[in-house]
Amino acid sequence: MRWLRSRQLALLCSLAGTSAAVGVVRVIGNKARLFKAGQPLVYAGAVHTVQQPPAAGGVVDVTDGAGEPIGWGVWNGASLYRVRLLALAHEGLEHRCVATLLRARLREAAQRREACGLPSERTSAFRLVNGEGDRLSGLTVDLFGRVAVAVSSALWLELRREAVEAALLALPDVDAVVWRRSEARLKQDGWQEEVVEEADGKGDVKGDVKGEVEVKENGLSFLVAPVLGQKSGFYCDQRDNRAMFAEFCEGKRMLDLFCYSGGFSLAAARAGASACVGVDSSEFAISAALGNAQLNGLSHSCEFTKSDVIAFLKETEEGSFDLVVCDPPKLAPSVKDLTRATRKYKQINGLAMRALKKGGLMLSCTCSAAMTQSGTFVKMLHEAATAQGRTITVLKTTGAAADHVVHPCCPENNYLTAVLIHVG
Repeated sequence: MRWLRSRQLALLCSLAGTSAAVGVVRVIGNKARLFKAGQPLVYAGAVHTVQQPPAAGGVVDVTDGAGEPIGWGVWNGASLYRVRLLALAHEGLEHRCVATLLRARLREAAQRREACGLPSERTSAFRLVNGEGDRLSGLTVDLFGRVAVAVSSALWLELRREAVEAALLALPDVDAVVWRRSEARLKQDGWQEEVVEEADGKGDVKGDVKGEVEVKENGLSFLVAPVLGQKSGFYCDQRDNRAMFAEFCEGKRMLDLFCYSGGFSLAAARAGASACVGVDSSEFAISAALGNAQLNGLSHSCEFTKSDVIAFLKETEEGSFDLVVCDPPKLAPSVKDLTRATRKYKQINGLAMRALKKGGLMLSCTCSAAMTQSGTFVKMLHEAATAQGRTITVLKTTGAAADHVVHPCCPENNYLTAVLIHVG
């Protein structure tokens, strides 16, 4: 591991935020305007020259074609994103101290959520940091009560894990941090697990974190598993959509496909749905949903079934439900997966429409950025309906809750599409 120690020594100054020599990345002249406006991701094709390139994760200055400063960020020659810009030249963060920047960005992120009324007595589970939207590329943080779950998808964050944890623990509303990794995206960023383990030690939790944390969403109680649950442990992005859909559920029979911990079902049951049937292939998810229904006194109207969703739908009698929610996992991780994913979306949604009474409502979702950015999701729904001899009318199209902020120069971070349709 001699090469590893040399790499760590090379990174020591930049990780500590000292005034060591810094590399310089000059971007192609006609690309500079994009980054000056705030686009944080400098792709390989935008780089003209690199002077004194540091080891992956090291700090670099970024300049335009004339050598005028644009800002500074972190370098990664093995990544599609050669530089993740962390600060622009006019921001007063020219000393390039990553630890100082982390604290400043987290304070700004918390202030944005406060402006949205988060946290509140009714909601204590929300997204605190949304990657590029909060100008911390590769980092998402969900806050569950006083437990922050940080999900890393970039090498620069793995190399500075302790600094990120310290900055989170410095926030007044955070007592503990759970560190989780998006391993597929990290590997695309050149991450090697053995490097991370020797650099920052093992272990996923800082602070007192029990197996489950009880949180509130719009007044409903949920038990969240920050260490074991999917993603960060809970899907805060659907909060507003759950509240919206519940408005139509009084006295109705509702089907919740890919229900996970029962968010849509519980919101519908509280709103007066006569019956809510949740389906998920994960035993962990079904157990969590059952526990959440009991926690809220809604077990009498909520039923959860462990099953493959397609198999369940094929066995379901046509027209069995008044309303359906279809919220599958990410089926198109990238653009190259779109053709295959579209076929799968069409199959699932077609079967879901078949289970719906004519004149019923359906909320169909995709959390795949590739599908959202393609603009073909509604077209797919129309084709799925036609194949079933049904017709659809789009009533409303929404995205993620307001705490999932998006930078105007990085609209590609829009990933969630939720379409409310009337199915005839």
